[in-house]
Formats: sequence, structure tokens, C-alpha cells
Amino acid sequence: MTRRSKVISGLFLSTVLVSALFAGNDEMRNNKCMMKKESMNMDKRHGEKSMLPMFKQLSLTEDQENKIEKIIVDSRENMETFDEAFTKDSFDKTKYIKIMAEKRDNMLKSQAEVLEKSYAILTPKQKEQLKVLMDLRKEKMNKKL
Repeated sequence: MTRRSKVISGLFLSTVLVSALFAGNDEMRNNKCMMKKESMNMDKRHGEKSMLPMFKQLSLTEDQENKIEKIIVDSRENMETFDEAFTKDSFDKTKYIKIMAEKRDNMLKSQAEVLEKSYAILTPKQKEQLKVLMDLRKEKMNKKL
């Protein structure tokens, strides 16, 4: 390789790595912020498509709120983060790919477990109210179509 192509390759690689680190730093910052928020801010963390924001409309007791927050925090503690593929002086591409693939594959399973455990905390009346809220949301979404 000529000196010019080495310089260009080096600049390209540097750009890619800096972009990845910048994005990763932002993701880590977001994860820390999410874990610190109270359970009643679930709508900001899970978006409009999640059922968890509906839980805040169920007049949860403080105990129920605390239990749901613990369920969410526990589910996140078990997740590997991509930064584990980096060491002080190296990057393990295979480990990074493995972590990101597992994260994608386990996302749905993790969300289902959080919902299942959170649903089990609800009283029968709250479960009925949740079903009504889900039906209303479905109706609203059908009107948009």
C-alpha cells in the first residue's frame, strides 16, 4: 500500500471508530438516565407502542409502583452492553457482534417477561381497567387507519 492509501485508510477507520464511540457513549448515557427515572415515566422509556405506559393510568399503589420499577431495573441489569467488547487497548469484533445480536434477539423476550411480572402485580380490578384501556387504544389506532 502506498503512503497515501494508508493515510486514507487510517482516516476512514478513525472516523468509523469515533462515530461508534460517540454513539455508544450516548447510548450508555441514555441507559443510565433510564434506570434512574421513576416507574411512572415508563412512557418515555418504552414509546407509544408499549403497554407499560397504560399502567400509570391504573391508580397503582406506591408498593405496586416500586415492584414494577424493580422488575424493570432487574431486567436491565442482566443485559450485556456493547462496551464489554472494548478493553483498554483492543476491540473484540466477534464479541461485539454476539452482544448486539443477543440484544436484538432477547428484546422481545425481555419485554414480555417485564409485562408478565408487572401484570401479576395488578389487582383484578386493575386488570379489568387495563383491558378497557387496551381496547380503547386499539379503537383509536383503528380510527387512524
